[in-house]
Amino acid sequence: MREIKIVFSIILFATVNLVYSQVQVGLKFDINGVPFNGYFDPLSYSPKKNLTVIHRSDSYEVGYYYDSFEQKKEGLIKFENDKIYFKKYDLDSRDKIKPSEIESFVIGVDSFFVVSNFYYKNKIKTEPEFVKYITEFNDFTFAKHYHFTSGLGQAYAMRPPIIETFLVKEKGGTVWVNFQDNNIFKERALKYFGHIPYLEEKITSGSYTSKDMLSMIKIAEYYYKYQNSELICYDKYWQEINNSEKAQYTARITSYNDSIWTLDYYNDSIKLYTANYSSFYPNTKDGEFTSYFSDGKIRQIIRYKNNKAKEVRILDKKGGLKRHYGYQKRFNPNSSKVNFDIKYISVADSIGDNLIEKGNSNTSQIVVDDFDNYVYNREYYNKELVTSYRLSNGDKVFQLTDPAYNFKIKSLQKKLNIYMLDKKYNKALSVDAQGVILLSLVIDKKGYPVECKALNGIHPEIDKLVDGFVKEKLLPTSEYRHKFKAYKKDKTKQFLEVVIPIVFSTNRFYRTPVNYFNNFNNMHLQMQMQQQMMMNSYRPPAMPARF
Repeated sequence: MREIKIVFSIILFATVNLVYSQVQVGLKFDINGVPFNGYFDPLSYSPKKNLTVIHRSDSYEVGYYYDSFEQKKEGLIKFENDKIYFKKYDLDSRDKIKPSEIESFVIGVDSFFVVSNFYYKNKIKTEPEFVKYITEFNDFTFAKHYHFTSGLGQAYAMRPPIIETFLVKEKGGTVWVNFQDNNIFKERALKYFGHIPYLEEKITSGSYTSKDMLSMIKIAEYYYKYQNSELICYDKYWQEINNSEKAQYTARITSYNDSIWTLDYYNDSIKLYTANYSSFYPNTKDGEFTSYFSDGKIRQIIRYKNNKAKEVRILDKKGGLKRHYGYQKRFNPNSSKVNFDIKYISVADSIGDNLIEKGNSNTSQIVVDDFDNYVYNREYYNKELVTSYRLSNGDKVFQLTDPAYNFKIKSLQKKLNIYMLDKKYNKALSVDAQGVILLSLVIDKKGYPVECKALNGIHPEIDKLVDGFVKEKLLPTSEYRHKFKAYKKDKTKQFLEVVIPIVFSTNRFYRTPVNYFNNFNNMHLQMQMQQQMMMNSYRPPAMPARF
C-alpha cells in the first residue's frame, strides 16, 4: 500500500476544533469495536479499553492566595500531608501557608477557605483550618474538611491516611455542622436533604450513606436549580463551574419525574444533547440520550439502563432512520468474561428500505463517509456487521467491527507511561484540561502503523505531547517503532483501520475519583488512590473532574 501517507503533525492539532463537543470523526470504529457513527460525543463516549495518562498531582501547581493585607500572591502551591506550601517560582524557597494568616487560596481551579467553629468527631474545633469549597445554594454552603492521620495512627490504630468530613453552614449561622458516618448521620441527612422525595427514600432505607454525600449534595443543588430555573455551567472540558461568564456550555433541567432528571445541553443557543439521569456524581444515565445536528434535528439516540447503552438509533438530516442496533450479551463458555455483540435491527438503503429483514440473513451495502469521502463495503450476516472495508491502491483496509476482538494495547501503554515520565504540561493542569484524544491509525499487514492522525484535541500542551509520542513510537522514522499484532480476516493478514482513545486525567487527593459523565477510569483511579493512601509517607495524588 504505497499510497497510504503518514499523516500527523502539530499543525493538525492547531486546526482541530477545540470546542470539546460533537467533533466530526467519520464512520470509524474504536479498539472496542464500537462505531462512532460520524461524531465524537464526549458526554456519551465511554470506551471500555483505552490508553490512559493520569497526572498524579503530588507536585506544585499554579495558584494564588490573599495575604492579611488582601494582596493577591500568585505562584505555585502544593499540598504535603497536612501542610500547604507556596513559592513564587520553581527555584525559590518555599513558605508555609497558614490558616491563621490568610483567608483563602486557589490551586488551579479548586478553591479552599478558612473555617473555625466546626464539628469534628462530635466536638467543636475553634482553631482555624482550611476546607475545600464544594458549592452553595438555598442559603447553605457546603465544604469538605481533611484530617491527616499520623503514621502511628495508620500503623497501630488502622486509621485511613485521610479522613474526609463534609460540612454545611446555613447563612447567618456560626457553626459548621458535619455529616460523620455515625448513628446520627441519617437524622442530619434527612434534615438537609429530606425535602426531596428521592433522597428521603434513599436515606431512610439506608441506600445512601456518608459515602454518597457528593451525590446527595449535587442532587439537592440541582433540585434547587430546577425549582429556580437556574442554569448549570461547564467549561470547555465539560467540568462543572460556578462562573457563568466563563462557561463554554450550559445545561437546563427541563423536568424531574419519578426520580429521572432530564437535562438539555447548549453551546450558546445551539442545542447539543438531551439526557436523562437517575443520579449524579457519578452521573448515571437512564433512558434516552439524544444528540442533535447544529440545526436542531435529531442525529442520534442512545437508550441507557443504569448507565449501560442498550440500543442506538442514527438518523439522517431529514429525520430518516439510517441504522438501528442493540447490544446483546455473548457468554464465552471457555472463560468468565462476558462479551457483547452488536445486533442490527435496521439498516436503511439509499431509498430508506430496511436491508435487515426477517429471512434475509446475508446482505451487503456501500456506505460513503461524509467526513473523508471514503467508500466502505459492508457485509451483514445474522444481523451483525461482519465486514467493513475500503479500497486503497488495490488493498483492502478493514475496520474493527467485532466488539469481541482482543486489540492488545498493554505494551503501548507501557511505552506511553515511560514517555510521559518527565513531561510537563503545567498550563494544561492549571485549567484542569482533561478528556479524550482519538488517535486514528491504519496498521499494515505486519502490524506497523502507516497512517497516524489525531481526530480532535484537548489543550495545546497535551496535543503537542501526543504529537511527540506518535513521532517517537509509531511512525516509520521511530527508532523503536511500536508493532501491533497483525489483524487477520479469514485467517489472512490484512490492513486495519482503527481508533485508539487516549484518556487524559488528573488525580488529586482532594477530589473524588470519578469522571462525572463517563466511567471509563473509575476503577483504575480508585485503585490508584487506595494504593497511594496506604503509603506510610503520604504523597497526595489527584482526582478528575471538579465542581
